[in-house]
Amino acid sequence: MWVEPATPERTPLGTAQASGAVIWAHGLSMHDEDSRSPTPPYVKALGEQGWDTFRLNRLREAESLSGTASRLARAARDLRAQGYQRIGVAGQSFGAFAALAAVAEDGVADAVIATAPAAYGSFSESFETWRANATELYRLLGQIGDTPVMLVFFHGDSYDPGGRADASRAILAAAERRSRDLIIDQPADLIGHSAAASGLFARRFASCIGRFIAGSIRTDADEETCESPWGRRPAADRKPVRVGATLAAASPAASFDLKGSWYGFYRNGREVTLRIDSVTREAEGERVSATYLLGAGLVPEERAESSRRNGRFTKGELVFDEPDLNQLRYRLRPDGALAGSWHSRDGAAALDTVLRRLP
Repeated sequence: MWVEPATPERTPLGTAQASGAVIWAHGLSMHDEDSRSPTPPYVKALGEQGWDTFRLNRLREAESLSGTASRLARAARDLRAQGYQRIGVAGQSFGAFAALAAVAEDGVADAVIATAPAAYGSFSESFETWRANATELYRLLGQIGDTPVMLVFFHGDSYDPGGRADASRAILAAAERRSRDLIIDQPADLIGHSAAASGLFARRFASCIGRFIAGSIRTDADEETCESPWGRRPAADRKPVRVGATLAAASPAASFDLKGSWYGFYRNGREVTLRIDSVTREAEGERVSATYLLGAGLVPEERAESSRRNGRFTKGELVFDEPDLNQLRYRLRPDGALAGSWHSRDGAAALDTVLRRLP
């Protein structure tokens, strides 16, 4: 096992300038080396907030929960000894279990962040041990002293036996701890075991995590402001400019239903606005002219962009498939939202979204 900067491209601020240090532990894959897994965007965002960030890497053949927890605790103590005023220990899945085990002794860290904690397999692959993802979590929580605990559980996580948020709250409350804990249970639009690795999670919760490690979330009011409203309405540079063009008359189930501007976001943390500008009836269907606005991503090379798109509305689906451009597909849902998908030109990647009409 070894410790390295979580974002090597970023120069550490050092003990005198940084808010503190955060060390993150990755998960455990049955098929790949997770030591090569990317650092999640929320950890990178902590660096932008003024924290020096590190990660504990380990090879699969050397993995054990107790060994990883011990090494993680030692790394946290080393950072404290270097002079960092506040220390956060974080982990994903197996790394989340290790992070919780690492802070069993008070003083190792000032906060622990555990996203999608699991170490005993998924429902489909390890049903015999799957429930231990709950029972062992409860055992670990019962061993923690006064270190503040943040737990994050996601909808659709096949490693989660269910009901862990309420049970965890009860265990932490019964211990009469002096610290304030925070449990985020199934936040909207964040689905699956790896949801904490998404840009969307970073957009919504990175600020909250930084404040939690800093000890700034002390009241119910603080907790209520934990989740960022990002994605609920367009940022200033994403708001579409109203235009005078109107849609041509069409059948109610077709292009008329798409009139207006639509807003949503991709799971990678980029906003998207689609503005329908005009519709022209032709023999092979309706030709649609639109403006596609894509917000900036979480990395510098993902800049905001705007493009004119020409597509067709046929068989209930709006498709933009021009040469040399990524494909866009949209279909009106029964609830009035617009289900959309982005497909890279080479077919290697795809992203789904749900767009809702702007007033």
